[in-house]
Amino acid sequence: MTFPQISFDQWRAQVEKDLAGAAFDKTLVTRLPEGLSVQPLYAQAPIVAVPGMPAKFDLVLEEQSDEGFVTPTQVVTAERTLHLNDPLTADFVEKAKKIGAPDVAGVISTLALHQRGADAADELAFALGVGATALQRLLDAGVSPDEAARQLAVQVSVGRDTFAELAKLRALRVCWAKLTTLAGAKSARLIVHAVGSKRTLTQRDPWVNMLRSTTQTFAAILGGADIVTPSAFDDALKRSALGARVAMNTGLVLRHESALGAVVDPAAGSYFLDTLTDQLAREAWKRFQAIEAAGGIEKARPELEQRIEKSWTERLAAIAKRKTPLLGISEFANLDEKLPGAATNIGRRESEQFEALRARADALQPTAILVTVGTVAETRARVGFSLNFLGAGGIRAKETATPESSTIAVLCGTDERYATEAAPAAAALKKAGCKHVLIAGRPGTNETELRAAGVDGFIFMGVDLVDSLTQLLELYA
Repeated sequence: MTFPQISFDQWRAQVEKDLAGAAFDKTLVTRLPEGLSVQPLYAQAPIVAVPGMPAKFDLVLEEQSDEGFVTPTQVVTAERTLHLNDPLTADFVEKAKKIGAPDVAGVISTLALHQRGADAADELAFALGVGATALQRLLDAGVSPDEAARQLAVQVSVGRDTFAELAKLRALRVCWAKLTTLAGAKSARLIVHAVGSKRTLTQRDPWVNMLRSTTQTFAAILGGADIVTPSAFDDALKRSALGARVAMNTGLVLRHESALGAVVDPAAGSYFLDTLTDQLAREAWKRFQAIEAAGGIEKARPELEQRIEKSWTERLAAIAKRKTPLLGISEFANLDEKLPGAATNIGRRESEQFEALRARADALQPTAILVTVGTVAETRARVGFSLNFLGAGGIRAKETATPESSTIAVLCGTDERYATEAAPAAAALKKAGCKHVLIAGRPGTNETELRAAGVDGFIFMGVDLVDSLTQLLELYA
């Protein structure tokens, strides 16, 4: 069987025709926090050579105490020790001179920036900024360029977006090779330690964290990390022996049963991943140049911190509106769960705003009713939506077809049904003693009539869920 050959332009024209007026860029193009775009199809890509990709990787777990995570002084593998000495400290150069190969004297860590909300480009730009300062200090102390480059490693978080995080690790090596070449090094293979993101972990429904840890470990391995630290599913709680075991076994299964790490740079040749790697490397280098233009990493910190805060605020807004969904938190919350341990403060987490709502709901025990308007087939979609919507705030809901007293009632049906039946249904609910009547769906042309009949609001995809649920929980206070 043969298939007709069409050009990219012909494909694009057919897609735009099928979209029937919807904007291509808005419908099919994904925007990343770094300002980059992910296209639905790649027909070509730049040639990206990622230097220094490892042939294997080591697995190392972090340690956790009753007070939180223990800050280690070194990361030990079978072949080398990474001394977690900040390259910006005053005594770094002297320590570096005493440490011989294959050990590494200084580790540039972006973990704290990632935890506070930095995007991938800022993480890389920060690593390059610290690296440039450290290299210059070593060179000024008489250390050769190759030896100076060998004394540094980078520790980086791996977060929620599998392919973007994979590309981040590849882009790091591309940028680092350029930096060390400019410093005069001829051979500078970078040691990369990838650590599972803590800001992506949840305290509610922590079992889903096993999935998050798996995808993050997957991205770290295929992205070319030399050392991988998977996060435990209960790291946002008090880590258990089970959590540590599952974390380590996640890496072992991916290495031995899935054979990840058996191929050097398996992403090479992928139009999508090579394009993303190239774009991210260019954006990170541009930001690094801005750091250098400002006088170096220390002088550039205030502006960098402002950008991180902006990135975190935008990230929380996307999560609140479910543009970035959190499984088990903003989607499909389990209101009957029993947490396996006490909460542990590990810094900022993406799920915190929803978990604060759940904690409040635990004290209030709020309930609501979902009133169906129409047949089962007509009501299923919006009943499911409403259960999910309210459940994210810890509000339990039951389905009914008849008006009854409740603090909150949600009408669930089709827009066609609402046109003729929503107004009398809302009036009946108010008469039955309902304090707050909502409609599952966007306001239509008859919004004024519906509000006059007793409808207090509308719930639909795209609203700020955190703000909406905060206001709804006030009704139970």
